Amino acid sequence: MKKVFHDRAVSPEELVRVLRSRGLIIDDEARALQIFENISYNRFKSYLVPFMEDRSRNIYREGATLEDVYALYGFDRRFRELIFHELEKVEVSIRARMGYASANADAGYWYTNSAYFYDVREHRSLMRRISSEVHRSDNDSVIRFYEKYSNDLPPCWLALEATSMGTLSSIYELLNPGPMKSSISEYYGVAPTVFESWLEHLVYIRNTCAHHSRLWNKKLSVQAMVPQTPMRRFPPQAPDAGRHVYLTLCIIKYLQDKVKPTNTFAARLRSLIGSFRVADVSQMGFPADWTDDPFWAVR
Repeated sequence: MKKVFHDRAVSPEELVRVLRSRGLIIDDEARALQIFENISYNRFKSYLVPFMEDRSRNIYREGATLEDVYALYGFDRRFRELIFHELEKVEVSIRARMGYASANADAGYWYTNSAYFYDVREHRSLMRRISSEVHRSDNDSVIRFYEKYSNDLPPCWLALEATSMGTLSSIYELLNPGPMKSSISEYYGVAPTVFESWLEHLVYIRNTCAHHSRLWNKKLSVQAMVPQTPMRRFPPQAPDAGRHVYLTLCIIKYLQDKVKPTNTFAARLRSLIGSFRVADVSQMGFPADWTDDPFWAVR
């Protein structure tokens, strides 16, 4: 039988005492209190784990300091910011490619036609979702469309600008296999099945970043496929690559090389990692020689 939770929240002062008793070095108590008054222990504790010698007893290794832990927290925050920034460019490109995917006469409204999708019932559900998102949107172009036209929904190049990344992923997933679906993925240099998994994965990563959740050494639950026959160079991956964020970074860089060939993602990633020696990149799935791979060459 499960017990009822009764514990109260631990105060910043108590937390400092407990951490010190377990071997964590805290030289500046005032700074420690300021940290714990503004970052909940529930959020912060994941960054303490890499500094533990004995996790079962929460004992810290010799020389571990609160400043090192806080630096790791800062690295993860900047790491998420970098990824979120790069995903924006990829997302904008995907919206454009999907908007112009159909060359048929109904090109503007292909997304409303169930013939393009393999499950009519799922398409109806998807349309309700799209309609809800579009009608809630404050996108200027969508607003101007409704001021001028009586259509219930705008053409796809406007509608897709007003939908979430999750909805974009669902649209692609539900598309019938064939030339239209393939044309989108082939533009980015991978097979449709791979691109579908990438979209779902990037939605998950985007949401992780947007909700300020730990990412740097997280074991990822929504895993992306490793492309077996990519059109361009893709770095070798470990057997458990799907669990680590290194594969995510490779995917973002691979897509960026198509979206913006002059991108500086590799340089900024290398600079960020070099600025935070406290972050062990092996826990992110990075191979030891990753900087020697031409894929990550600085332009």
